[in-house]
Amino acid sequence: MSLGQQLNTLLAHETECLLQLLDILGQEHAALLAGDIDGIEHATAIKNEALASQAQVTESRQHLVSLSSFDNSEAGLQQLIAHCENSEQIGDAYARLNALALQCRAGNRTNGRLIMQRQEQARGALNVIRQTGSATPTYSGQGKTMAAQATRSLGKA
Repeated sequence: MSLGQQLNTLLAHETECLLQLLDILGQEHAALLAGDIDGIEHATAIKNEALASQAQVTESRQHLVSLSSFDNSEAGLQQLIAHCENSEQIGDAYARLNALALQCRAGNRTNGRLIMQRQEQARGALNVIRQTGSATPTYSGQGKTMAAQATRSLGKA
C-alpha cells in the first residue's frame, strides 16, 4: 500500500470517528436538555471512548507523516498530501475532517455552556434553600425584598 493510500485510509478512519463523536454530542445535548441523568452518564462514557479512539487514529496519522520526509506539522502534512499520487482525494478527505472537527468543537462548547447553565441554576436553588445567596433575592409577602441575613442561626437537636 502506498503512502498516499495509507494516509487516505487513516483520514477516512478519523472521519468515521468524528462522525460518531458528532452523533454522541447530539445525544449528550438531548440528554442535557431533558435532564436525563442516565443518558448524560451514558453519553459521557461513550464520548470518552470515541475521543480515545479518535486520538489513537490521529496519532497513527501523525506517525505516518513523521515517517515521511516531511515535518510532523500542519505544513508538513499539507506538503505530504501535495506529493501523493491521489492528492486531490486526500485533500478533500482532510478538508472534510477539519470541517467535522469544527462541528464537534462547536457541539462540545454548546454542551459545555448548557452544563454551566444547569450548574448555575442548581447553585442558585441551593443558595435560596440555604439562604446564603445574595445574588438571588427573595421577596416578602408584601412584594418587598428581604434583607439577607449575614449569619445563620444554628439550632440544637
